[in-house]
Amino acid sequence: MDILPFVPARHARDAVGIYVQALFQKLRPFFGTAEQAIDFLAPHLRSDRAIVAVDGGRLLGVAGFRMDGTGLFEPGWSDFRRSYGFFGAAVRVAGLSLLEKPEDDRTLAMDGIAVTGAARGRGAGTALLAEICRIARTSGRHAVRLDVIDTNPRARALYERNGFVAGKVTQLGPFSRLFGFSTATAMVKRLAPCDPGPVAASEIRHEGQNGAD
Repeated sequence: MDILPFVPARHARDAVGIYVQALFQKLRPFFGTAEQAIDFLAPHLRSDRAIVAVDGGRLLGVAGFRMDGTGLFEPGWSDFRRSYGFFGAAVRVAGLSLLEKPEDDRTLAMDGIAVTGAARGRGAGTALLAEICRIARTSGRHAVRLDVIDTNPRARALYERNGFVAGKVTQLGPFSRLFGFSTATAMVKRLAPCDPGPVAASEIRHEGQNGAD
């Protein structure tokens, strides 16, 4: 399994598809169908705000993060307005702002993680989290933060196995009908300066961007 610190062009739409399928419960109120979400988000993918797991040319998973004010997807107001009109854009921008991750100089905020069904149990999720932790340490962060919703206990178990600790719980209140879940729990992993993460370095091969298309 190779962990790449960017999304190769040949895998871009597949990466968006894996991401949308995994997080569709959050995205459905804004885009309607998974294909509509993919069509809208794909042109706005920031490949330098993602890492991917690949095996033999097959994409296994993707994880995103926020840094320097930008995240995995960066559509602008004009993009929303062009697709949904003024009112539709206003509703979607306001709603999606509820899902934004706070960013600070000490904590790297993740922007979602997703693996294919076929990759589950093969360590792809653990490897992606390990690489996110490496990026956080090399950029001077002391912790990694992500959110997990109450309807995804499988993801929460993965995070807990990899050293993330549950913190603040956000109640969605009346928005729970819109999103289909009631709470989102912030989970944080504190990073020791030399913490190698849950996967040994020998198990992951990193490739520079010049080595892929």
